[in-house]
Amino acid sequence: MLLQPYHAGIIVRDISRAIDDLSTRLGYTFNAPTTIVIPKVEDRVAGSTGAVELVATYSREGPFRLEVIQGQGEGVYSARLSGLHHLGVWESDPEARLRQLEADGEQVDAVIRRADGTISAFYASAPRLGGTRIEYVNDDRRPQLEEWFATGIMPR
Repeated sequence: MLLQPYHAGIIVRDISRAIDDLSTRLGYTFNAPTTIVIPKVEDRVAGSTGAVELVATYSREGPFRLEVIQGQGEGVYSARLSGLHHLGVWESDPEARLRQLEADGEQVDAVIRRADGTISAFYASAPRLGGTRIEYVNDDRRPQLEEWFATGIMPR
């Protein structure tokens, strides 16, 4: 089964400088960076669980987009991980995918949960890809995320 990435996530130290550089070098345009509050991140890199506040943006051009995330903290979003962080794919059943990967002994670096506990997305390591992860994004988020891509406004 082909899982075609729809975005690449890049961790940076300075989001404003990074989007300026990507715009100049590659011609992308970006929405203004947005502060996102994630209710629950099981950060297995840091060994912690809790709410996380990120600053991020997506390129307006698609269908393959660039996501730029301001690095922070010591876990899965650490600025120490600057560079290509993940390739994002849509996943129709993230609960089953997570169970299968864990049963297969794959390393999962973080699970992002909604306030009700369901999986919004998760990052699985891909060691043979130089540290780049695969982000499995719950397909039910697609309309919300596509609105954010198009308008720069994250719907509530």
